[in-house]
Amino acid sequence: MMRLRILLVTERHERALQIERALAAARHRVVATIGPDDDLLFYAQSARPDAVIAELAAPSPDFLEQLRRLDEQLPCAVVVFAARSDSQATRAAIKAGVSSYVVDGFQAARIASVLEAAFARFAELQSLRNQRDEALAKLAERRMIERAKGILMQRRNLSDHAAHAALRKMALENGKRLGEISHNVVTVERLLVSQK
Repeated sequence: MMRLRILLVTERHERALQIERALAAARHRVVATIGPDDDLLFYAQSARPDAVIAELAAPSPDFLEQLRRLDEQLPCAVVVFAARSDSQATRAAIKAGVSSYVVDGFQAARIASVLEAAFARFAELQSLRNQRDEALAKLAERRMIERAKGILMQRRNLSDHAAHAALRKMALENGKRLGEISHNVVTVERLLVSQK
């Protein structure tokens, strides 16, 4: 596994030193250490970590909300070592973007395997998100093309096939994708309708 930049979140200074030593032994580097009440997103934007490791008695709802915001804005692998937990807290943590949730606290001997599993899960989740985003973008583009075809069919009295051919021709002539031309047609139509 590559050398990772870690943002460490812990409630206890002496525990931070122990975790830093274990991470250094595994060839990883702590780039910042903060408390669970500090602004996680701010520190993550500054430090640009590869992973966040949180060692807590139990993650609070406020901390889980910070993890959710981090997952939305600056996704990275997140490992939570919790001293105690229940199934509801575990589900909430996973929903907030936690890649690996380990109960019974931090143990130096297993840091490498926990980080490896967290990175594998994070990479898989990112791949699924990318596939979802691509599918949604294609669906939105298809809808836009259909709307543009409908506008051309109505305004120019064209068939479905002829409207599609007209859009393709416009795209080729302007060196743009069919979706971009369709978006332009729909935008112009909106402007024309709003000026009536």
